Amino acid sequence: KFKEPPHKTFIEESGKMVDAYKPMDAFDSMTESTFILKPSLTPKQSTSKKAGANHQPAFTNGGFVPLFQGKESVESMELRRKLFNDMWGPPLEQLLVDTEQQVNQVGVSEVCNYVSSSYTRVESVEKGQLDQPFAEMSTAVAFAGVNTGDHSKLFESLQAQLTASGHHVALLESQYCTSLASMLKCMLDQILSSLDEGQRSAGSSRLGVLAGAKTIAYDMGMLKLRWDEAAGSTNTRSSRVVVILQDFEGFAPMVVDDFVRIATSYCHSVPIVVVLGLATSYESIHQSLTKASISMLNVEKFNLQRSKECIDAAIRSVFVRATDMLSFGAEAYKSLLDQFLLYNFSITGFVKKLKFAAMDFFYAQPLSVLASMLQCSAGGVLSARDCPIRLSPEQAELIRMQKSVQRFLEQQLEEGGDRNHFHLALSDDEYLQKTVLPQLLRRLVSFRTGYCLGIDFVVALQEMVSESLRKPIRTLHYYGIGQKFDDCTHWKALSAVVRRMKAADMERLLAKLGAVADAAAIVDWDFATKDGLDIPQLLQQSRALLSNPDAVVKTGSADSAEPSKRIRTRTDMENRPFLLFDNSSSDQMLSALDQCCANIETILRACLSPYQSVPLYEVFYYKHSLLLDTTFSAQPRAAVQAALGKTAYYIDCDCCKVATCDSDDPDTASEDGADQRVMPSMHDTSIAYRLHQECGRMINLYDWHSAFSSVVEGESPKARGSSPCQRAIQARFMRAVEEMRLLGFIKSTQRKTDHVIRLTWGM
Repeated sequence: KFKEPPHKTFIEESGKMVDAYKPMDAFDSMTESTFILKPSLTPKQSTSKKAGANHQPAFTNGGFVPLFQGKESVESMELRRKLFNDMWGPPLEQLLVDTEQQVNQVGVSEVCNYVSSSYTRVESVEKGQLDQPFAEMSTAVAFAGVNTGDHSKLFESLQAQLTASGHHVALLESQYCTSLASMLKCMLDQILSSLDEGQRSAGSSRLGVLAGAKTIAYDMGMLKLRWDEAAGSTNTRSSRVVVILQDFEGFAPMVVDDFVRIATSYCHSVPIVVVLGLATSYESIHQSLTKASISMLNVEKFNLQRSKECIDAAIRSVFVRATDMLSFGAEAYKSLLDQFLLYNFSITGFVKKLKFAAMDFFYAQPLSVLASMLQCSAGGVLSARDCPIRLSPEQAELIRMQKSVQRFLEQQLEEGGDRNHFHLALSDDEYLQKTVLPQLLRRLVSFRTGYCLGIDFVVALQEMVSESLRKPIRTLHYYGIGQKFDDCTHWKALSAVVRRMKAADMERLLAKLGAVADAAAIVDWDFATKDGLDIPQLLQQSRALLSNPDAVVKTGSADSAEPSKRIRTRTDMENRPFLLFDNSSSDQMLSALDQCCANIETILRACLSPYQSVPLYEVFYYKHSLLLDTTFSAQPRAAVQAALGKTAYYIDCDCCKVATCDSDDPDTASEDGADQRVMPSMHDTSIAYRLHQECGRMINLYDWHSAFSSVVEGESPKARGSSPCQRAIQARFMRAVEEMRLLGFIKSTQRKTDHVIRLTWGM
C-alpha cells in the first residue's frame, strides 16, 4: 500500500494534483490522458499514524539529500534548499502570477464593461412607448481557449472583478449542474447570498420563511422577490445578476436551453447577464441550443485567450531580463516551448515544467550554490559577492572540470596572463572561490545583460519591418540561444531590411536603438559582448556619421576623387529599391548608410553571441530536456509494450533470467534472443502479447490458443507441482485476451467471429 507523505509535493503546491474524492468529471479533458491520483489513508492507517510516537517522515529537509555520495556538508545542502525556496517562492512565482493577471486584465475588463453597460437602453425607454413583443437577454460569449486547466483561475478572476464592481455573480460548473434543478440551486445559492450581504439587518420576508423550511423550492420567483426587496432598500440600478457558465460545452444542451427560456422571461424585472465560457468555437452554441433559444440572446463575443501573450511576458521576465535566475539551454527551452505550442496552450503546464526544472537544478546540481553569488545591487550595478559558505574540495574540482572554465583559463594564459594565477586557480580552492569565481560570474551576468539588450534591439527593429517578418519574444529567444547569428535566417532577413532603408528610416531606427541602450541598466561593456564592444558609443558614431556623410570620404583614402553621384546600376537598384523613386542621395550618403548597416549588424552579432562562449554556462543553463520530456510527456503505450515485451527486466523476474542463462544455444542465450524467446514462466498476458506479434492483421483465436497452450504446457512441473489442465489453460488464455483487448492491442470484428484485429505495430 502507498503511504501519503506528510509534506506537500511540488505538484500539490502548483494546484494541479487530482484528488481521489473529486467527481469523475474532473478527469474529462480534451488534451490530457494521464492523471495523478493521490492515495488516501484508511482510518486505520490514519489513527496508527497519529498514535505512532517514533514515526519518521518519508522525507526530511524538504527532500534535499547530501550529494557527492553523502559527502556534501549540511550547510551546502541547506543553502540549496534556501535558494530553491527563495527562487520559486515570492520572486518567481509571484512574478508569474502578476504577469498572467496583467495580460488577462484586458479581456476581463472588456467583459466587465459590457456587463455594466447592458440593459442601459431598456432603462432609458420612456413609459409612453410600447414594450417589445419579446425580450433579449444580454449574453457575453468568452472564448477562453483549449487550455481548460487554466479556465478556473481565469473565470475566478472575472468573478472577483465583477463582484468588486457591485454585481451579483454566480459561477457555475457543468459537473455540479447535471439537471435544471441543480443548476438553479447552485445559481440561487450564490446570488441570494450575495444579495444578503448588504441586507442582513433588514426585516423578515417571504425568503426568510422559505429559508427556515426543510426543503426550498428553488425557482426564479425567489430571485425576483429578493431583487425587488433589495431594490427598495439599496440602489441596485447599476447592479446586474451575472451567471457565468465556465465550461459551456460540458453542460447538457437541454438544461441550458431550459435555463435560457426561463431566464429570458424574467429579464424585464431582473437584469440577468449570461457569460458563456467556450473552449472550442462559436458553433458549439448552435449545436447545443435551439434556434428559438438563440433568438432570445443578445450575443457579444469576447476573446479571453491571452495565453500566448502571457507566455511571452513570462519568457521576457524570467529568461530574458532576469540575470540572476536559472536559464534554459536550447534543447530544454525547445521542449518547454513545444509542450505549450503543440499541446494545449496551458500556462499551468508551462509553470509546472519550469518549476520542475528549478527543482531538478537545486536538488541534483551540487554547483547550484553558486546562484547565491549572483545579485543585483540597489544602484543597478551587477556584481558578484562571496559565497555564504566555503566550497568543498569536490565542488571546487567540479568547477575546474567544466570545459568553459578550462577554456577561460587557457585563454587568459594565451593572452599573456600570469602563470601563477593559472597555477593557483587549478590548485588552490580558496583562491578559486575568492578570485577566479567572481570573475567568471561577472562575465556571466554581463553577458546576460548584453543578451537582454540585443533582444530589445531586435524588438525595436521589428517595429519598422512588415508584419510578416515580426516574431514574438518566445521565438526570438529561441533564435538567440539556439542558432548562431550568421546561421539564423531571421537575423539575415532583418539585416536585409536594414540594408534597404533610406536615410530617414535609418535615422529613426538609430534613435530607437539609442533609446533602448540609454534605458538599459549599467553594463560592463568589456564583458557584456564577446569582443568588448561599446554599443552606446558605436550608436552615437553612427548617428553622427549619418548627419555628416562627408566624414566617410574624409576618413577614407586620399585619392577618392570620384564624382558625388555616379550612374546607378541594376545591382544598386536591387539593393536599395528607394533609388527607383528618389535618386537624390549622393554616394557619400549611400556609403554612410552602408557603414550604419555594418555597425548595426556588428552590434546584433556581438549581443546575440552563443551562450556556449560564457564561463559556467553548463551550470546556469538547464539542459536536461530528456528528463522534462519523459516526466511531462507520458507515453503509456511505450511503457505497456516495454513491460510486456521485456518482462524479465521490467519486473526483475529471476526465473526468466535463470532460464535464459541456462540456455545452451548461443543465439537464444544472447540478450536480443532472450528478449524474443517466449518462456512458460512469463506472465500470461506477456506470453499472449509476444505470440500476437508473430501474427498479421487478422489473428485466428484457435491458432493463438494452440500456441499459448503449447507454451504453457511446457512449464516445468517443479514450479507448480503438475502441468495445468486444459480448462485452466483456456481460462488463463481468455483472461490474457481480455486484458490485451482492454489495453487496446486487439479488437473484435463482425466479419470473422473467430478472429480479432491487431491494432498496434512496431516496438
